[in-house]
Amino acid sequence: MEGAISPLSRVPRPHAAPLLFLASAAALFFELVVIRYLGSEIRVFAYLKNVALIASFFGIGLGMMLGTPTTRNRRAFGVLVAMLFLLIANAFFLRLTHLPMPSADYWQFSFGQVSALAGAIYVVSVLAFVGLIVGIFLVLGGFVGEYLRELPQLQGYGINLLGSLAGILLFTLLCFLYLPPWVWLLIGFLLLLPFFTHDRKTLVIFALVVAAVGLPRPQAMWSPYYRIALTPFSVPAGWTKSPGFVLSVNYDYFQKALDLSPEFVQHNPGVEPHHSALGYYDLPYRMVSAPENVLIVGAGTGNDVAAALRHNAQHVDAVEIDPLIIQLGRQFHPEHPYASPRVTVHNDDARAFFKKTTNSYDLIIFGYLDSHTMLSSYSSVRLENNVYTLQSLQEARHLLRPHGTMMLAFASGRTFVSERIYAMLETVFGRPPLAYETNYDGPGVAFVERETTPPELLTGLKEVSQRLRAPEHPVILATDQWPFLFLVRKRMPIAVAIVLAAFLSLAALACRRLFKLQTLVQGELLHMFFLGAGFLLLETKGITELSLVFGGTWITNTIVIAAFLVMAMAANTLVMFYAVSRPVAYLLLFAALGLVGFFPYSRLDGLASVPKVLAAGLLTALPVFFSGLIFSRSFRSCADPGQALGMNLLGAVVGGALESLVMIGGTPVLGVLAILLYVGSALALIRHGKAPAMREALTTA
Repeated sequence: MEGAISPLSRVPRPHAAPLLFLASAAALFFELVVIRYLGSEIRVFAYLKNVALIASFFGIGLGMMLGTPTTRNRRAFGVLVAMLFLLIANAFFLRLTHLPMPSADYWQFSFGQVSALAGAIYVVSVLAFVGLIVGIFLVLGGFVGEYLRELPQLQGYGINLLGSLAGILLFTLLCFLYLPPWVWLLIGFLLLLPFFTHDRKTLVIFALVVAAVGLPRPQAMWSPYYRIALTPFSVPAGWTKSPGFVLSVNYDYFQKALDLSPEFVQHNPGVEPHHSALGYYDLPYRMVSAPENVLIVGAGTGNDVAAALRHNAQHVDAVEIDPLIIQLGRQFHPEHPYASPRVTVHNDDARAFFKKTTNSYDLIIFGYLDSHTMLSSYSSVRLENNVYTLQSLQEARHLLRPHGTMMLAFASGRTFVSERIYAMLETVFGRPPLAYETNYDGPGVAFVERETTPPELLTGLKEVSQRLRAPEHPVILATDQWPFLFLVRKRMPIAVAIVLAAFLSLAALACRRLFKLQTLVQGELLHMFFLGAGFLLLETKGITELSLVFGGTWITNTIVIAAFLVMAMAANTLVMFYAVSRPVAYLLLFAALGLVGFFPYSRLDGLASVPKVLAAGLLTALPVFFSGLIFSRSFRSCADPGQALGMNLLGAVVGGALESLVMIGGTPVLGVLAILLYVGSALALIRHGKAPAMREALTTA
């Protein structure tokens, strides 16, 4: 089918504005639901988070351009929703949870080398889910485009932004309330009720999907970050209390909460995993006896904290990013370490805590922070990536007292990760650390840094320092600008590249079939396309940079996304009442991009919390205000608002794909690509004669 968009209706129906708000909110709400739920239940999508994002954008963009969903598409919507969410909900039983993923150049927990056949199954399976996502969001985008066409352009765009912000904030709230997926879907379907009032079959499907997803699933709990499950250990003979439990996140083993108290150990000698764990958790205190101040980052359910208390630490700062894991530790850990008055619990990101604390420590322990989980739908940066960088370790070192000790434990599994951590610690401290195999919780390594090490500490431990000191390959240090601890080298993982290439090729074919090529590359629409690609890269860049200021938390996501949408709404409001000059807006945009690109965010560390949030949000989103002026000025005069906004989202698809280049060039590449894309948006106008004043201004410059 080739063709243009249906004629505009300039006489809006009475409820066009509220329906546009609901459609926009539902589209962004379901986008986050799909990204969160899919990555939790089908693990490959935790490493391909941008694929679900750009598939959503592609569907919404196509839907906006096509306009009112056809009767066939409306009827198919319920079927597609049922297929997607029932597959996700039953992924474990369908053996989709740990779908094999090629990983020769990217280490992930529970994945290894796979055959060519398994690799093909991986690609086909991922693209099948992508197809379902595109089909669902095609209809949601159609609703947005339908009502957008009925309103004046800038009024409709303002309502669209407001609805998008509401959808994002609503889902963030549900995550912080620990609510499960069936509640997410129930609320999402309630948002869609006005669009399916007369479609009883679809309404029945909605109800059945909520009921099916809501079936009781043993041990499943939902924190703001993870799907969490607890499995208790059996109680040893002659012992009456629980000896602990295993905590899994997103179906992957994460940690154990163990009773390592003297009473349990004496009564149950040799019981595993307690026997092996005791030597590991006691290791720091063979080097630092009775420390005054201890900092534990990645405190989890409390094993490291309990060890510090058993060895007479006077005060322990325990930092853990996940509030539900803290709650479970308080409630179920056999030794109840978080109940001690000597312990202060901080629900925070480790990196953010390094910047906030005014304490100094005799001992700093990095617990097992490895989450293997993406922080954001907009970024390839994983939840713990910014903790394991050169700059992070330098910040931790500054918190050590003279002659203090740091221990970092990591279940590396792959040699190159251990070699990278070893090299970073050697760089930070100016001398090689000691490294021991832990003999606990898999192929882990404990890295210890202290000025002197008594020889007797080597007794009973296998030191691997010499092996790590002579790495098999050149070691690339992880830094704040390239925080990819799990990448072997600076290149896009083949598993990511194959899926992106296949998706973009199929997307291009779909656009070629649905629209005439000359329609898509005309100056006005090409201009909108480049603006959308640049906007998404700025959003990704903002989330990545503010993760260094506020830590890798949902709060950072909310600050950035809210700031960007507020800036876009402010720009849109200004254009409604004032004829903004696009050449001037472009000059201010490039100036703002330069300012944000070179501004040292560390200067904000001395500010109080509220001013710091406001300053960081304003600074990061400043370029969006000027790009918003350009967009709204162009959008006001566009012939078809649904087509223009749809092309803008198709540009965001390309921006989302380009974001993966950060794995090659590091975070600075995001700013460079954003500038190039905005230059492209200006050239699209100039080339097609849409902005003679701009051409004259830029030629003069």
